[in-house]
Amino acid sequence: MKFHDVTHKSQSLTASRPSNRLGIWLVLGLTAAVATAMPRTAAAAACCISATSFGVGRLLMWEDFAAGLQIGHARIYGQWDSNGHLRRNPPGYYEGVSQALPWAIVRLHERLELQGWAPILINDRWSNQDRQLAGGLGDIGTALRFQVLAIGEIEHLPSLAVTAGGTAPTGRRVEQTSPPLFAGTTGRGAFGGSLAIESEYAFLPWFVRVEGGVTEYAPFERTDIMQSQKYGRSWRAALSAGREVIADKVVAALALLGEWEAQLRLNGASVPDSQSHLYSLAASLSWRANPHLTLVSTIGNSIWPNGFGKNLDARLGVTVGVRYGYF
Repeated sequence: MKFHDVTHKSQSLTASRPSNRLGIWLVLGLTAAVATAMPRTAAAAACCISATSFGVGRLLMWEDFAAGLQIGHARIYGQWDSNGHLRRNPPGYYEGVSQALPWAIVRLHERLELQGWAPILINDRWSNQDRQLAGGLGDIGTALRFQVLAIGEIEHLPSLAVTAGGTAPTGRRVEQTSPPLFAGTTGRGAFGGSLAIESEYAFLPWFVRVEGGVTEYAPFERTDIMQSQKYGRSWRAALSAGREVIADKVVAALALLGEWEAQLRLNGASVPDSQSHLYSLAASLSWRANPHLTLVSTIGNSIWPNGFGKNLDARLGVTVGVRYGYF
């Protein structure tokens, strides 16, 4: 939805997708986050803090479990409209979203890991006349990750892993927010299931990582219009690369994320011009403080020239995180 349209009419059918996409900048930044706790044969491998719709990364090969917390904030500068034009916020209107993301991973088998995460979001909106701060629990998720081939397991071959996950409708949708500014969207508010594949190749001091997957959502009942709604199928792909800046201590990385979503449906009929896409860029820096503890910082951006987004927010954000691994 256009952020300057704060009347209830702004909750239109095509705007029924959440305007706060659980922090697109955070998704990309965490995908790019890397750790230096890997052995020297794969020192630049990506970290277990790559929170996406598909999961929260992986355990290092010698760990039994890991837990972490990501805290971030992004400012929303406007929205990509249905024609791919960036519509910046009008004078006097400001918006931001903050997120805390606790997560955990536990090893079930040598190649099988169980993951879980529970985002908490707060949305702030300011206009010349009104101010509103609202938020709460987002869509909690869980996933199983199977490591088909580990990094360095077969010489000259990249790693390969498959992740199957799902989210619960614990978040608040756009139409469930309140006036005057309708702040407080925290998630999709619908059951979702996803399947993803990832591959990574390390060649000291560099690494390259590719990840892609698809998410399907279950229909739900819109209580404001008493109609069945279903989000379109969502596809995501990420490419990240980085290198050790200080051996076994500091790793820097860049990442590019693309996401595409099909038209949503109301009572089985497609809503015209409701499909979306977005390209985001992020840079991250991670520091291995000790064998158990890794700190990560990320800057993410989805503000581009016209044509790089559609029906999604344009934002700039930063996140910091901590990861503790037990072995």
